[in-house]
Amino acid sequence: MRFRKGWVVIACMFALVLAGCQADFTNSSKEVGQMDQAEEKQLKEQAIQYIQKKYNKKFEVTEVVKGRVAGTIRIRGIMKDGRDTDTTVFWEKPDEMDDTYITTLWTEELKPEITSIINRHFEVRHIQNIIYSDGTKNDYTGDVPSVFEVLENGGDSDYSLDATVRIYENGGQYETGLRKFLKELQAMNFNELLIEIFVADDELKSAPKNIEESNYTLYRYNVNIDDIQKVDINNLDLDQYKTVIKH
Repeated sequence: MRFRKGWVVIACMFALVLAGCQADFTNSSKEVGQMDQAEEKQLKEQAIQYIQKKYNKKFEVTEVVKGRVAGTIRIRGIMKDGRDTDTTVFWEKPDEMDDTYITTLWTEELKPEITSIINRHFEVRHIQNIIYSDGTKNDYTGDVPSVFEVLENGGDSDYSLDATVRIYENGGQYETGLRKFLKELQAMNFNELLIEIFVADDELKSAPKNIEESNYTLYRYNVNIDDIQKVDINNLDLDQYKTVIKH
């Protein structure tokens, strides 16, 4: 089982790859203007050829982003896969390229379903994020199957479902909802889970809109499970994931 960093590190890494970090990167309109035109053209062509070879699809480059300090290159664009999936091509090493295509594609496919499941089992205040990623170099090439096809065939143990959710205590019923939520994810053939749940006092529902939400947070659950398929959810000790914030 691969090493997993903390929640903040995971979120920052994902944001760095998919959205860019304002502290480290500048808009391509400035950086590209400082790059040699031949170099810019070469980078774009390398990204296009990489996508063509790996997925047999066209890649429309929309932006070139270069790091201020390390000079890290990100080639952002649209995968012409019928969905126009936003994809970033980047270099892990000078001679080793990778991309965000499958993470983005599968995350976007899953978001509506996972959102529906969360709303079915909790009284939700808001869902902060849902991400489905392997965190390592993926091995899928050519025509990438739907994530639901992969799950129906037993799932992919290299991928983890990460989510951060803020819910209400719901009269003390939230733990029942949590078990039902985990059972449904188990039935869908997910494996690793990194689920962070903040439980708020029901009084927050009627609190002023400008109130500090954290003042009403009762508990935080960091549900970190290596493989949900190996867990007896009925007898799972949920307290091991629980931190009491406010008594």
